[in-house]
Amino acid sequence: MFERGVEEMQAEMLNKLLKVNNGQVTRQQVEQSGIDPHLLSTLTRDGRLERVDRGVYIDPAIFEDDMYILQYRFSKGIFFKDTALYLHHMIDRTPGMYEMSFPQNYHPTVIDRYPVKVYRQKLEWQELGVEEVLSPGQHLVRTYNIERTLCDILRTRDASDAETIKQAMVSFSKIKNKKLHRLSGHADIFKVKDKIRAYMEVLL
Repeated sequence: MFERGVEEMQAEMLNKLLKVNNGQVTRQQVEQSGIDPHLLSTLTRDGRLERVDRGVYIDPAIFEDDMYILQYRFSKGIFFKDTALYLHHMIDRTPGMYEMSFPQNYHPTVIDRYPVKVYRQKLEWQELGVEEVLSPGQHLVRTYNIERTLCDILRTRDASDAETIKQAMVSFSKIKNKKLHRLSGHADIFKVKDKIRAYMEVLL
């Protein structure tokens, strides 16, 4: 049990942490901030917090950030293909099923309980072009850069649908400081250079 003064002080620290993290916090963040993690259980029991997944808590007044929860729950995963396009604001359709890439031979447990389509990459491809971007809930998550993602959606196996590809290519053509050299490099690696060139010749 907490002494009342200590609990109030720690609860205030936790409230500040929640504000910094847009109303969502993990047990790991709480421990790193020097807050007793048992406070999470106390506040959840009192209805002042809501546990939305293992080790993930939110202020009940906000909507949970599904993508951040998935990133926390499956830390080796990287948002992929159409989900990456959505994170980069290249398409306007919210994914019905999130797509995540994992290292080859890595099998995340219980992921089948979540709306996630799992892909596995060669180890040398898994971290290629990874960057952090803000999720719709304003939390940092890992995804592939725009240039790699354009290549991923064109690859023959599991290529995205034609309308998604078209919208993504048009969105890319409107970016002012396009990284065409990086796009070309990724296109070489993933053997889609001819497909990329066909789109770029029309749009640029």
